[in-house]
Amino acid sequence: MDDAQLKKILDNTDVPAADDNARKRAVNMAIAEFKESQKENEKTSQGIPFLSRLMGKTNTQQRRDPMEKARNKRFVYGGMATAMAVVLIAGVSFNQLENYDAGVGGNKTAAHLNKVQFKTDGDSLSNSTFSNISQNITGTREQTPLKTREKVETKQQLAEVDAIYAEPRIAGNERQDAPAAVASIEESISTGTSSLPVPINPPARGRLNKTKESKMVAAKRPMEMAQGIMGGAAPASSPTFSDDNVASRMIGVPDIMPPPDYKDVGRDKFEDFKINPIKSVAQEPVSTFSVDVDTASYSFVRRQLNSGVLPQKDAVRVEELINYFDYNYPMPEAKSEPFKATVTLTPSPWAEGKKLMHIGIKGYDIQEEKPKSNIVFLLDVSGSMNSQDKLPLVKNSMKMLLDSLNPDDTIAIAVYAGAAGTVLDPTKVSEKSKIIAALDRLSAGGSTAGAAGINLAYQLAEQNFDDEAVNRVILATDGDFNVGITNQEELKDFVERKREKGIFLSVLGFGQGNYNDHMMQTLAQNGNGVAAYIDSLNEARKVLVDEATSTLFPIAKDVKLQVEFNPEAVAEYRLVGYETRALKREDFNNDKVDAGDIGAGHTVTAIYEITPVGSQSVSVDPLRYSAAEKVETHKADTDFSGEYAFLKIRYKLPKESKSKLITTPITRDNDMEHVQFIRQPTHLNEFNFATAVAGFAQILKGGQHTGDLSYDDIISLANGSKGKDNFGYRAEFVQMVRLAKSASTIQPR
Repeated sequence: MDDAQLKKILDNTDVPAADDNARKRAVNMAIAEFKESQKENEKTSQGIPFLSRLMGKTNTQQRRDPMEKARNKRFVYGGMATAMAVVLIAGVSFNQLENYDAGVGGNKTAAHLNKVQFKTDGDSLSNSTFSNISQNITGTREQTPLKTREKVETKQQLAEVDAIYAEPRIAGNERQDAPAAVASIEESISTGTSSLPVPINPPARGRLNKTKESKMVAAKRPMEMAQGIMGGAAPASSPTFSDDNVASRMIGVPDIMPPPDYKDVGRDKFEDFKINPIKSVAQEPVSTFSVDVDTASYSFVRRQLNSGVLPQKDAVRVEELINYFDYNYPMPEAKSEPFKATVTLTPSPWAEGKKLMHIGIKGYDIQEEKPKSNIVFLLDVSGSMNSQDKLPLVKNSMKMLLDSLNPDDTIAIAVYAGAAGTVLDPTKVSEKSKIIAALDRLSAGGSTAGAAGINLAYQLAEQNFDDEAVNRVILATDGDFNVGITNQEELKDFVERKREKGIFLSVLGFGQGNYNDHMMQTLAQNGNGVAAYIDSLNEARKVLVDEATSTLFPIAKDVKLQVEFNPEAVAEYRLVGYETRALKREDFNNDKVDAGDIGAGHTVTAIYEITPVGSQSVSVDPLRYSAAEKVETHKADTDFSGEYAFLKIRYKLPKESKSKLITTPITRDNDMEHVQFIRQPTHLNEFNFATAVAGFAQILKGGQHTGDLSYDDIISLANGSKGKDNFGYRAEFVQMVRLAKSASTIQPR
């Protein structure tokens, strides 16, 4: 039967249409036949098929003469070297692709990978190979709206790709149009009308854990990110492309992002300092220091104790534990003299024969006359912030602060990771939903270019600077700067210059394990702001809601204290705490020397341990020569035998550059052992609680000067002087002391 007859028979035969099952069987048979054919072809190849194809010869084509074999050997060795180079380059490329941040650097990587496809028209990386790579990274090929990936044929199209996917750089106050371009291209891709290829969205960074669960999570994230880029619902943790989003407005630096439950251990950094020694009044009668209203040390100590671990000694700053609490000291009557000093002497509970001299300062409260605020939130969104006690807590804390501000106040949001970007331009607090939406879009990833972020935040503050308002940058970070300027002295100089322009800096610390307290203390002290540590939402509420006026609104700046002790009444003294705030004697009258600030309603407590003349508890032996002669000469001039010391306080009002002076003599009338009173003064109860806190802090630092004072003694003293404890902070302190009794001395790893 010839072909014509066969065709005639088929034309006259009524063949039924193939159903779906028939089609599937036909496809399966064709695939099986194709695989069988492939196996037969492989059998005819000599050695590794890949090398054979590189050589361009099969077994049937190879010649048998000796000269041809020698040439073939050279081809084989060359082919093997080429293959190894291809494998090595591919391995490095995909490793970088895995570690690249999908939210920050994804577009740039996608553009580069697509360009590889476009430029390798005749090379070993074919279009089908590239599609397979795309399928492995982003999931199934059905997620891609286009059926095929068209090649860019001209240099003009390649330049168009570069322009669209280039990272937008922020220069001064310029706004970038890249987000709109990206959105336009994505829309054309989703409709299938684009002549440009769909970019591969690289997987999000993730630490290479060896557990099965972490590998499954890492495998899911690229698919979720791809759905967000291709037009599907973006996952909550991934940044979206919008004009307000940092992903479209900041430069990313490749880095490895820890998983959400990642906890670093043992890299917390604190300034190393020695505790204040006992000083002889005959040799050094004057003590000078700056006030300190920071509370970061107390919160960090509490977190460590709640974890069952004693804090490292350098983490304990005695004055910050004391000043964590609000004390009921007498209030000043007018803001023209913004604070009033209260001084009391009581017997020392840990050293018989010595006294404690308490100096309490209460700031003027401006609760009902709050000035306007121009605030920039500078938020660390680097990979080290990828933990529940870091970035999520940061966002919730900032939302709390919004409730403490007036509707006319202004908020801007800047962030930094590998570089810095603006998330929200200056916006009125009345647009609260817009501010919260900007906060909710943030996610962590990248290295930590803290200096770039600080610079950008100050630029935003300067854009909206109001001479009649409080202009402040609030930095929220773990302090782990590792990109750009990381030298503390350089950052200190920068912050100092901005401070002179009227823009202050406050620092909120988060997390542990890589918490850089030293960096944050340096920035806050030189930025005329406070340094607080936020370990919980309760602490965020205390700092940013309950004490918002103290945190945000200064009533006095560059506040310095100087105490001159009377050698006739005091043999020796020791300042409890304030080691990092010590000043030279001549700095007290120098208005160019920076010191601490006091916010509205703030309380500051300083405690000196003094040894009266004639006490048997003198620690420093008197000088053999000339001491008696100096005392006699002093007596001849005037008689100060009724005074223990002379207190001087120097400060500046917030808008002034010339300091003012307050002086107070400390006499026997301030000594509770020499005063007859019918009812115990209220502030005496406050000083007793401060004494309990001071004793506890000193024990945590080693108890060099606390004698036989025990945790039980501290608990007894604190319980007897708690007074009104509206928020339960003092009861919490007693619980902390109990925890310290059973705490471990080292952090478990």
